[in-house]
Amino acid sequence: MPLSTTMTTEQQLFTALSLSRDWTELDVIDKGCAFILANEELLREKLKKRVVGDLRLLKSEVPLIRRKSLLAFCRRLAASIDAAIICKRRQVRVQKKTVSRYSYKLLTA
Repeated sequence: MPLSTTMTTEQQLFTALSLSRDWTELDVIDKGCAFILANEELLREKLKKRVVGDLRLLKSEVPLIRRKSLLAFCRRLAASIDAAIICKRRQVRVQKKTVSRYSYKLLTA
Protein backbone atom coordinates (compact mmCIF):
# COMPACT_ATOMS: atom_id res chain seq x y z
CA MET A 1 0.00 0.00 0.00
CA PRO A 2 1.75 3.21 -1.13
CA LEU A 3 1.63 6.49 0.72
CA SER A 4 -1.23 8.79 -0.33
CA THR A 5 -1.28 12.56 -0.62
CA THR A 6 -4.43 13.30 1.42
CA MET A 7 -3.02 12.42 4.87
CA THR A 8 0.31 13.44 6.32
CA THR A 9 3.09 10.87 6.23
CA GLU A 10 2.98 10.52 10.02
CA GLN A 11 -0.79 9.88 10.05
CA GLN A 12 -0.43 7.24 7.35
CA LEU A 13 2.30 5.46 9.27
CA PHE A 14 0.29 5.39 12.48
CA THR A 15 -2.74 4.13 10.54
CA ALA A 16 -0.67 1.38 8.90
CA LEU A 17 0.66 0.33 12.30
CA SER A 18 -2.86 0.50 13.79
CA LEU A 19 -1.64 2.95 16.45
CA SER A 20 -4.49 5.19 17.52
CA ARG A 21 -6.12 6.61 20.62
CA ASP A 22 -7.24 3.09 21.54
CA TRP A 23 -5.00 0.45 23.08
CA THR A 24 -3.36 -1.70 20.40
CA GLU A 25 -1.66 -5.04 21.03
CA LEU A 26 2.01 -5.37 20.16
CA ASP A 27 1.33 -8.22 17.71
CA VAL A 28 -0.95 -5.97 15.64
CA ILE A 29 1.64 -3.18 15.54
CA ASP A 30 4.34 -5.67 14.50
CA LYS A 31 2.31 -6.68 11.43
CA GLY A 32 2.59 -3.11 10.11
CA CYS A 33 6.37 -3.41 9.93
CA ALA A 34 6.07 -4.59 6.31
CA PHE A 35 4.47 -1.26 5.35
CA ILE A 36 7.46 0.65 6.67
CA LEU A 37 9.91 -1.61 4.88
CA ALA A 38 7.97 -1.32 1.61
CA ASN A 39 8.04 2.49 1.78
CA GLU A 40 11.51 2.95 3.31
CA GLU A 41 12.94 5.06 0.48
CA LEU A 42 9.89 7.33 0.42
CA LEU A 43 10.11 7.78 4.20
CA ARG A 44 13.74 8.84 3.89
CA GLU A 45 12.67 11.51 1.38
CA LYS A 46 9.71 12.86 3.36
CA LEU A 47 10.90 12.64 6.98
CA LYS A 48 13.92 14.08 8.73
CA LYS A 49 16.97 11.86 8.95
CA ARG A 50 16.97 11.80 12.76
CA VAL A 51 13.32 10.66 12.78
CA VAL A 52 13.85 7.80 10.34
CA GLY A 53 17.13 6.68 11.88
CA ASP A 54 18.47 3.21 11.20
CA LEU A 55 15.75 0.84 9.99
CA ARG A 56 17.98 -2.19 9.35
CA LEU A 57 16.80 -3.98 12.49
CA LEU A 58 13.20 -3.99 11.20
CA LYS A 59 14.29 -6.84 8.91
CA SER A 60 15.38 -9.00 11.85
CA GLU A 61 13.90 -12.47 12.21
CA VAL A 62 14.08 -12.15 16.01
CA PRO A 63 10.74 -10.63 17.14
CA LEU A 64 12.17 -8.90 20.23
CA ILE A 65 14.80 -7.01 18.24
CA ARG A 66 12.37 -6.11 15.43
CA ARG A 67 9.69 -4.88 17.83
CA LYS A 68 12.08 -2.76 19.90
CA SER A 69 13.39 -1.11 16.75
CA LEU A 70 9.85 -0.56 15.44
CA LEU A 71 8.67 1.07 18.65
CA ALA A 72 11.77 3.27 18.84
CA PHE A 73 10.97 4.49 15.32
CA CYS A 74 7.32 5.08 16.30
CA ARG A 75 8.34 7.07 19.37
CA ARG A 76 10.70 9.25 17.32
CA LEU A 77 7.91 9.79 14.79
CA ALA A 78 5.42 10.67 17.52
CA ALA A 79 7.86 13.11 19.12
CA SER A 80 8.30 14.87 15.79
CA ILE A 81 4.58 15.76 15.77
CA ASP A 82 4.42 16.56 19.51
CA ALA A 83 2.70 13.32 20.43
CA ALA A 84 3.69 10.35 22.58
CA ILE A 85 3.29 6.60 22.68
CA ILE A 86 2.52 5.04 26.02
CA CYS A 87 2.71 1.42 27.08
CA LYS A 88 0.52 -0.77 29.27
CA ARG A 89 1.60 -4.18 30.55
CA ARG A 90 -0.95 -6.82 31.45
CA GLN A 91 -0.03 -10.19 32.91
CA VAL A 92 -2.08 -13.24 31.94
CA ARG A 93 -1.80 -16.95 32.63
CA VAL A 94 -1.10 -19.11 29.59
CA GLN A 95 -0.58 -22.84 30.08
CA LYS A 96 0.23 -22.43 33.79
CA LYS A 97 2.79 -19.67 33.11
CA THR A 98 2.52 -15.94 33.64
CA VAL A 99 3.02 -14.04 30.38
CA SER A 100 3.20 -10.27 29.91
CA ARG A 101 1.07 -8.74 27.14
CA TYR A 102 1.93 -5.23 26.02
CA SER A 103 -0.44 -2.68 24.51
CA TYR A 104 0.39 0.75 23.12
CA LYS A 105 -1.57 3.95 22.64
CA LEU A 106 -0.90 7.17 20.72
CA LEU A 107 -1.42 10.35 22.73
CA THR A 108 -1.79 13.58 20.79
CA ALA A 109 -2.17 17.12 22.06
